[in-house]
Amino acid sequence: MQLLVFGTALVWVVGFVFGKVQVTLALRKAIPVCGAFVFVAGWVFAQQFALPLSTVDSLAPGMATLYEAAGVSTAYFSLDAFQTHSAFLQTLALLLIFTLTLLTVNSTDRLRWLLWCAVIGGTFQALYGALSTLSGLEIGFFVDKSSGKGVATGTFVNRNHLAGYLEMCLAMGVGLLIAQLSNQRAADWWEWLRNTLTTLMSSKVLLRVCLAIMVVAVVLTRSRMGNTAFFSSLMLTGLVYVILKRKLSRGVVILFASLILIDTLIVSNWFGLDKVVERIESSVVMSQPVTSEVTSSQPQAGNGNLQSSSAPVTILDVRTDVNPVSVQIIKNNPLTGTGAGTFYTALPMNHDGSWQGFFDFAHNDFLQFPLELGMPAFLLLAIAVIWCFIQALQAIRLRRNNLCAGAGFASIMGMLAIMIHSSVDFNLQIPANAAYFVVLMAISVLSRQLPVTRKQSHD
Repeated sequence: MQLLVFGTALVWVVGFVFGKVQVTLALRKAIPVCGAFVFVAGWVFAQQFALPLSTVDSLAPGMATLYEAAGVSTAYFSLDAFQTHSAFLQTLALLLIFTLTLLTVNSTDRLRWLLWCAVIGGTFQALYGALSTLSGLEIGFFVDKSSGKGVATGTFVNRNHLAGYLEMCLAMGVGLLIAQLSNQRAADWWEWLRNTLTTLMSSKVLLRVCLAIMVVAVVLTRSRMGNTAFFSSLMLTGLVYVILKRKLSRGVVILFASLILIDTLIVSNWFGLDKVVERIESSVVMSQPVTSEVTSSQPQAGNGNLQSSSAPVTILDVRTDVNPVSVQIIKNNPLTGTGAGTFYTALPMNHDGSWQGFFDFAHNDFLQFPLELGMPAFLLLAIAVIWCFIQALQAIRLRRNNLCAGAGFASIMGMLAIMIHSSVDFNLQIPANAAYFVVLMAISVLSRQLPVTRKQSHD
């Protein structure tokens, strides 16, 4: 992914040098977000270099104490410089994805295609994951699954990450539906019939089918927070849309009613929404895992959960709560963090051994980011995301172009959904989902700043 992104950025720079492309208005308006990304990338870059012990001690006494105990004269702002270097390359790639989206999506046609690409990718993952589960073949990334059997995972290892990916793709699909809303009422039943037939032969039907397939796949992941995040973000963003538009048209009512009633009560019930509800009701969050309460269970690789291999039967999930330890680590290193990508190292150095298990991620991105990067960098990222939310809200309220308003809806719903989900998982640590998140941030800027022609203003 990084090679493709860096290569694409290089091609754009060459085009800019030869006058073939130019800096867009959207990128100029997004300078605050780019500045926040650059600062965070620069800080992660600095974390990987050895510095005099006195320099580290002035900003991170806790880190300096660890290196001093090791008997060395130099220290890092990171517990693992190699992992931090890897995190720096990923951070740089995400920054370039954000900027390249703003630079290359310079028309409403390209914005529409960007949304459609996300829908197509989500539909492929949904079909792949659903068919693999329903057929019993249980194939992961084109090889037999080693974990997550009985639930949809697509080409992801973890079902929660497929659910997070589909939440964002569904949001962009709903945004396209919003863009296709029409406020004109038929003059007579002949015109109504003509409009209906036109709709049936348009891409709107294909889009609804794609959304239904993705909803089925979200349900088949049996992800509790994935399903909760999708439906709650849809309802919350729909409410915000109605409030900002200051009108409740028939088209809007029909759209949201069909999404909630048809997808939730009809389609998803056929594919086991009741099992998701059972998982939520039977969930137990404990500070210490009790393995004797779960029959034939084993820890999933890279995940602190205990899950039964006999899914899709009802499971009693037992998840170790590492949040208190994570909060304490943040308090110990508030300014500098422990280094990007070092949670798996920082955690065992700070817990008292009262529970066993390996955690490479915190299962809470709102704790892992400040733990690894420090509070200043985390707050900068939070401000950048809030700024993008504001751009999308303004697009819904002020833009007359339906596609721009729909793109604003998509960015709000998608970012809200993945943030809700990331409060109990590590979706933003997965490169594919992190990339989609920054694309949604870029879409929020495009929805507000993308110029449209007079002809396009009512499209």
